[in-house]
Amino acid sequence: RLLKNKFYEEVQELYSKAPTKEELIELLGRARAKKGMFEGDLEEGELEIGQISGLIHEIKPAAAIVEEMISEFNQAKKEVSKL
Repeated sequence: RLLKNKFYEEVQELYSKAPTKEELIELLGRARAKKGMFEGDLEEGELEIGQISGLIHEIKPAAAIVEEMISEFNQAKKEVSKL
């Protein structure tokens, strides 16, 4: 699973042509992971994403997420105290 960027498009195009091992090495073996993950190249770099990314439906500020977590914690705490 890759982030959909320019590199992803290149990989998809190559795979659609049933590439040889050498063609794959040529595309994938150019330090793409280093470019993406360590150098922050969002277009040419390989940026792997996990299955959890399918559960992301909106982008929120961190403060809003923390507030939601605190609110959910307080609600759960009330429910547990009733037991």
